[in-house]
Amino acid sequence: MRAIYAELKKSRHRHNALVAVGISLPALLWATQTGGKSEDVSQGYSGLLYAIPIINTVIMPLGTAVLASRLWDLESKEKCCRILLTLQSRASLFFGKAAAALLQIFLMVAAESAGILALGKWAGYTDALDFGQFWWLAAATFTVNAMLFFLWLFLSVRFDNQVPTLAGGMVGSLSGLFASFMPPMVSFFMPWGYYIPLSTARMDWDPETRIVRYYTAPYPVWLLGVTIALCVLFAVMTWNALKRKEV
Repeated sequence: MRAIYAELKKSRHRHNALVAVGISLPALLWATQTGGKSEDVSQGYSGLLYAIPIINTVIMPLGTAVLASRLWDLESKEKCCRILLTLQSRASLFFGKAAAALLQIFLMVAAESAGILALGKWAGYTDALDFGQFWWLAAATFTVNAMLFFLWLFLSVRFDNQVPTLAGGMVGSLSGLFASFMPPMVSFFMPWGYYIPLSTARMDWDPETRIVRYYTAPYPVWLLGVTIALCVLFAVMTWNALKRKEV
């Protein structure tokens, strides 16, 4: 608890929690224009559940890179890490960072989930919200965000500046989007694009009648397990990098 409190004290003037919540807002605004449009209120929730994973693929890799960069920003400055490690152990520093990050990611996902409910009420969607898909989307988004955060935090700890972290986030956003237009097998080799293959919302479009039909695909529990395993792997890599970091 002391390590978490120390992280919150260090970031109290940086408003990281507000930044985390703010990252989810563009995804919601964008989703209203691509899925769940007001003119089709009969499939509004279905459209949102389909569109948000695609939009998360564009926004969240860079968004989580920004969070990782901000969380390690103080330690990346000259001699600051050395001073901090005289006040707390490396283990305390790592677990404090991890706990603070997971809290921020939880706020990000909670804001996005609450936004789905609020948009539905505001736009007057008439279809029933599939809460199975709703909670699965929240769990999948949280897991992928956490996995990516530890990947970007590893880069932040490994290098002396934050450029590789932010560059990795930008590349992840672009390549994840391109992977969504490729065969499904390709996306499995791009973890930063796992938002889409983890989604259970699917769409059929009839070009003749121009009718869109949404349906639910089987839950890819095995892929969620792979994502959790990658999250643990990247967390261990980050811890090892911090243990070996010269200050």
